[in-house]
Amino acid sequence: MTETINILLVEDCQEDADILTRFLRKASLPYTLKRVWDELSYVSTLQHEKVDLVISDNSLPQFSGIEACRIVKKLFNHIPFIMLTGTVMEHTLTEYQNEGMDDYLFKDNLLRLPSAIDHVVSKKKIELLHAQLDQAHKDIKDSINYAKRIQGAIFPAPAKLEELFPQSFLLFRPKDVVSGDFYFLKKEKNITYIVAADCTGHGVPGAFLSIIGISKIDTLLHHHSDPAEILRRLNIRIKNTLSNSSHRDHHEGMDIAICAFDNDTNTLRYAGANRPLWILKQNAEEILEIKATKKGIGQERKLSVDKEFTSQTIQLEKGDSFYLFTDGYADQFGGPNGKKLTSKKFKNLLVTIADQKMTEQGLYLSALHDEWRDDAEQIDDILVIGVKI
Repeated sequence: MTETINILLVEDCQEDADILTRFLRKASLPYTLKRVWDELSYVSTLQHEKVDLVISDNSLPQFSGIEACRIVKKLFNHIPFIMLTGTVMEHTLTEYQNEGMDDYLFKDNLLRLPSAIDHVVSKKKIELLHAQLDQAHKDIKDSINYAKRIQGAIFPAPAKLEELFPQSFLLFRPKDVVSGDFYFLKKEKNITYIVAADCTGHGVPGAFLSIIGISKIDTLLHHHSDPAEILRRLNIRIKNTLSNSSHRDHHEGMDIAICAFDNDTNTLRYAGANRPLWILKQNAEEILEIKATKKGIGQERKLSVDKEFTSQTIQLEKGDSFYLFTDGYADQFGGPNGKKLTSKKFKNLLVTIADQKMTEQGLYLSALHDEWRDDAEQIDDILVIGVKI
């Protein structure tokens, strides 16, 4: 122990105080010592001076050692308390322990004094660090839960999708409290826009980027209707936003799919940045994949090839289904061999359950994910949107 220990000695007998001081000197403990023997001086010292340890005689003329213990544990529980006594009854020790005493010593055996001081002071430091860590953890958790409320307020209500498309489902399962995946829904006249996006990472960093993405997409939809044009402008705006950071990670950005569905003609215009569109025609035996532009939103050009986003138009018929999703579902490890589910198996799965109602499809996919994952950790946020015309 190298730090100076500020000891507050509660002792009315000068001779006993001198004996204790000699033992401290012999042990070469770095310490300061202040002696008090009445309650008023004791409380004042605790409140106005730095005290690392209280050593108190059991028997005092004006107030007892048990009262000294009770006071320090009530005012400053982190300060350790050692009781010093000539003799002590078992019920007295029990009373002290109930008040939080850390150790006790007999006056005729002070050889243990240095080790007792080292033990209780070190123990209290560890307890204080644990308490500080617990508080820090609570503060962080509270902040993340508040961020979840903010993100939840920005995301469209899950019921909004069913309102726009009665035959639909939304499977949204963040890996952490907040999500880096996000979805967005908006109806402008006869056009309904659906967005599914996967921001860099998950948790808090991804959540911040998702909020930025939703805000900018919402603004763009006031002025533009073509999905490719929205992606082009979103790419510029996300790059400009991220370039303001002096600690820019060149991988920051998002993969995203945007669909604009014409409710009058059942035509679907789609553009994607690294996220495809899957279409399942009624009675079809395989998924039709509309490939995305191989270019992420917001990423530096050297990591994201300089290609233009393009919109593709698909004519849908009653009974056809389409799916937007991020990579979390297909990339989940699990099964008998602990491998990824894979996009191929995901496609086959959707074909297998195509005759089910869309709400039932969503429930089935959620249950299958749990079964596939079993005890494995969820590795990423999961977002799957399914719509049947």
